[in-house]
Amino acid sequence: MHQVAQGIWVPIVTPFRRGEVDRAALARLATHLQAHGVAGLVAGATTGEGALLTPAEQEGVFNTLREAVPKLPVVLGLSQAATSAAVERARALAALRPDGLLVTPPPYVRPGQDGVRRHIEAVAQAADLPILVYNIPYRTGVNVELETLRALARDPRVVGIKECGGSVERMLRLVHEAGLCVFSGDDGQNFAALCLGAHGTIAAAAHILPHWHVRMFDLLRAGELARARRIAVALQPMVAELFAEPNPAPLKALLAHLGYCEPELRLPFVPASAELVARLRQGWDSLRSMDVQAQLA
Repeated sequence: MHQVAQGIWVPIVTPFRRGEVDRAALARLATHLQAHGVAGLVAGATTGEGALLTPAEQEGVFNTLREAVPKLPVVLGLSQAATSAAVERARALAALRPDGLLVTPPPYVRPGQDGVRRHIEAVAQAADLPILVYNIPYRTGVNVELETLRALARDPRVVGIKECGGSVERMLRLVHEAGLCVFSGDDGQNFAALCLGAHGTIAAAAHILPHWHVRMFDLLRAGELARARRIAVALQPMVAELFAEPNPAPLKALLAHLGYCEPELRLPFVPASAELVARLRQGWDSLRSMDVQAQLA
């Protein structure tokens, strides 16, 4: 059975400069994240504006990451609605030899559970790569039920799930009953999900102070709940601000302030408001003024 690295993964942004992918900025950011201990990267998914990239651009993003951080696992996002298109895209992405695919159930069309299962099975068959199911019902309109996940887990290529917006009960059942590696994808719930036994997170907020997120994960794995909680409490106000307006606009605004990339997005995304940018900068200053050693100890 294929394995995926547990821990803190980052769904890396796609930097743009004058409408084009800024590969130099992408490489710098990836190198920074690797140096601070993240377990892997997801490219061309929600935070990476994957729906707004051309196939050639997504392939260019992957090639840039492979060159910049060759030892770091990279999973690519796939979110086509038509199964035939998803299969075609899966074959093209598989030719790049990524470490896996993050596969969204067909968005907008809202198929039944049998349709969701058959869609993901077709992608797995076409790609022959490790598959993470991306359950994000507030975007797709459909929830991947536990029974469907159990059926999918019978295929050894379906190795995990990125779970967004579920309940505590669902997260607990996923961890103990689905037979998959479970990653939390809802940043406001990541600490709770890890406490419930999730194997890691795919966290946009971990672009910021990634070593704090990694340390929190490591402390929880060591049974140091109180120390891990201190980090989670310190990070929570920033996490909230990063999602106060549609992701990834706030994140790109703060990354621009820190010198990693331009704040540029593609329509229909628009830049973060001036008021939010001010709060993000204040939040960053507050985090940096904390006793870092006390938080990470």
